[in-house]
Amino acid sequence: MEVIDFDKKGNVVRLSLGEKTEDWGWTRPDYVWCGEHPDWLKPSDRYYGDDWNDTPYECNAGSVYGEFVKGYIDLAFDFDSLVLEPSDGEFNSSYCKDDMEARNVPCLIIVPKSVYRDSWDTDSFKTWVGSDKILKIYFGDDIEETIGKAKELGILINDPKVTEVEPEPIKEKK
Repeated sequence: MEVIDFDKKGNVVRLSLGEKTEDWGWTRPDYVWCGEHPDWLKPSDRYYGDDWNDTPYECNAGSVYGEFVKGYIDLAFDFDSLVLEPSDGEFNSSYCKDDMEARNVPCLIIVPKSVYRDSWDTDSFKTWVGSDKILKIYFGDDIEETIGKAKELGILINDPKVTEVEPEPIKEKK
């Protein structure tokens, strides 16, 4: 499964995961809304959410729409790592989530303490995004490969497990 959105609280990150299929694209054909298969549910060649084309994303963009989410994974990074998103160190970033979906910017970077320990600038995404000694997470990244890269860089992640989204039951019509 691939990363299609994120939420961050401190050093804990929830990555929404999706999977593109030949017949339905990024859309989950088993998606249920308000107890029914919605009439508007159609295959889609891309995933998106509300106001993903608006900048700055941190003030405007909503989460990816549920019909695209096949699962999620919660990653708790080591306390001493820096976990930064494009808005960190900025007042109104210059990015929208469409930039992330197009892979123009990583949605998250994780900087190990061994890399930043001698720096005074520890809260700026722009300071660290160019480094080759950090983990960069992009929309579209395979989650298993991302966890493997983190391990290669010595970045600790506490017990990563993918949780698959269970389809809601369809309500019986009366």
